Amino acid sequence: MAVDGLRYLGEVFGLGEDFDAAAGAAVRTLFDGWGHRVSRDADENGGADGGADGGADGHADAVSSAPFEYSLVLDGDRGIDVRLFFRPLPERGPASATGSWERGLRTLAELERLGLARPERARELTGLFRPRSGRAAFGMCLAASVRGSGIARPKVYFDTLAAGTERSRETVGTALDLLGRGGAWNWLQRHDPQGMADLMPAFFALDVDGSPHARIKFYTTVAERSTAGLEARLDPLGRAAARAAAGLLADCAPREPEPLDLPGVRPTLCWSMASRDGARPDDATLYLPFNLYAPGRQETLDGLRGRLGPALLERVGRLVDDHAAAVEGRANPFHWAAAKLLHGGRALTLYASAAAVEAARTARIPARPRTDALPVAP
Repeated sequence: MAVDGLRYLGEVFGLGEDFDAAAGAAVRTLFDGWGHRVSRDADENGGADGGADGGADGHADAVSSAPFEYSLVLDGDRGIDVRLFFRPLPERGPASATGSWERGLRTLAELERLGLARPERARELTGLFRPRSGRAAFGMCLAASVRGSGIARPKVYFDTLAAGTERSRETVGTALDLLGRGGAWNWLQRHDPQGMADLMPAFFALDVDGSPHARIKFYTTVAERSTAGLEARLDPLGRAAARAAAGLLADCAPREPEPLDLPGVRPTLCWSMASRDGARPDDATLYLPFNLYAPGRQETLDGLRGRLGPALLERVGRLVDDHAAAVEGRANPFHWAAAKLLHGGRALTLYASAAAVEAARTARIPARPRTDALPVAP
């Protein structure tokens, strides 16, 4: 399913034959050693047997509970980066935080052996994030870009509930201290106390590609019910960040006067640190539940029009149309839209589940005549 989904995205975005070949090799490396195809949710709901045995019902169970998703990093018409985010599954037995942790460590080691990862910083934190509580959420997740040249830009996501919910905040603070970002943590205690009290989703993310711009990130819930309230929360980071958040909300909810007051999934604010001697965060990323704010085809494309060039918007529109042909009532396949608030320019990242991409792939509309291929993001 992952290989098919990647190749479908490669077709939609004109990424070429090298990308098709790289998709298969990347999934073999990243998913190596998995013993079954469905996640813990399916096991708990009795769907694992169907998924393992195949057949129409089993395939549907596997799709709905697939432990991976795709993200598309889009930068005007200048480039696209296709990324795969996944929770490693153990070789045998049900999915568990410990099983995903152990399999994730093996995958990181293999990426290091292949010269694709530099996980030294991640190793500094293994004692802190090793699952040791029954409340641990997932153990470890990983992500990587898939390009025609192969795997790039790997990232590890640690579980901030590894030691239990009551120690989540302490765990994040300790991790930042160990990585030399204690100053940024202290700044956040003073300037975002509400966010520090609600550290969800439970991810602590590290870039492990060895880049001098490698980032450390963690996530907080947006509890604010108005754009003005979110702007006020971001003001200490700078008025530019506050304005960028308001702009993203206006883009992604073109028909909603106050999207933050809608019921349903809450947005997420992610704090990002790159400078080792920084006394404050370097940036923040706002994640919005895009298909909640803009479920229909036209409002989806209207929301993207101000951020994407014509060629890229046309290709995203094809994915939206394919998804609309398969799913009645909600054309928008992207459950999240995200943008950096200080250093991202007009770039946008769109997130699509395995189920959404599989639905679009199987219902795909015959390809329109291709324009020139889009460049791959550097």
